[in-house]
Amino acid sequence: MIQIVEERSEGQQSQQFGIDEAISRRWDEVANQLRQEIQQLERQMWQNNVDRMFQKGNGVPKKYLQKLKQMKMGKSNRQCSICCNQFEKDELIIQLPCKHIYHKFCVESWLQNSTKCPNCRADVLEELRGLEK
Repeated sequence: MIQIVEERSEGQQSQQFGIDEAISRRWDEVANQLRQEIQQLERQMWQNNVDRMFQKGNGVPKKYLQKLKQMKMGKSNRQCSICCNQFEKDELIIQLPCKHIYHKFCVESWLQNSTKCPNCRADVLEELRGLEK
């Protein structure tokens, strides 16, 4: 009689284990699907942010870019925080209204896509419009 009870309990355990395993596999499938959907959404959000950041027409108009203070660099150990290269003597640089300086090419490229100073995030376009009044 003890042997019959043991056989029944073993049968019930293997049957229950089979159900638990199937449920576990299904949950794993659902979790993997959700993980893939989340990764796809993250990629889409990242791409949308990149597209918005580098969309043409979001920067400073050329008429305002021409009003930025240009000068030649003297002797300095400083570097442009856009390209991270040292300023060379007699190199053409531009000073933004917030007093940060950059290589002419670097800052003009930057300001074609953004109105903010790369260092302090001051609104360059707003400052230049204020100087115009």
